[in-house]
Amino acid sequence: MGASKADQPPRFVVQCAKGKGWKTLVVEEDQGLGERAFREVVKVNPKGYFRLIRLDYNPKSDYEGQEFNWKLLQLHDPKKGSGGSGRKGRGDSGWRRRKPGEKVPVPVRLYGLAVALGAALAVVLFLLYGPPLTSQPPPPPPAVPGAPGPR
Repeated sequence: MGASKADQPPRFVVQCAKGKGWKTLVVEEDQGLGERAFREVVKVNPKGYFRLIRLDYNPKSDYEGQEFNWKLLQLHDPKKGSGGSGRKGRGDSGWRRRKPGEKVPVPVRLYGLAVALGAALAVVLFLLYGPPLTSQPPPPPPAVPGAPGPR
């Protein structure tokens, strides 16, 4: 299984960020194919962090053919718009910072609608579960035998 040192071509790897590490998505032996795979991955998910690295065989390694030196070729950072994604950070998000003293529109209609619906709900619940609305006085409590009567 041991390949000679000259038989190890450079490899081009596309990786995506996962937690605090990187997950390998594609390994190619041709740089053109590696770059094409990198562009496709960025096109599919422009909001992800991706990198294209070149792996070179490490001749000084004790583990022949299993240890490589790597060099970063391309990095796609969606916050900076690099890697050919076409986005420039938050440029098209629609949010902007307000200046001090700038008036902010208050959604008065929405607040009024919420108060009106709350009041209507309270009235309906009161009518369903509240005390009866009668003009008659409540009936007297039943008499207890052996108790003194009214004076």
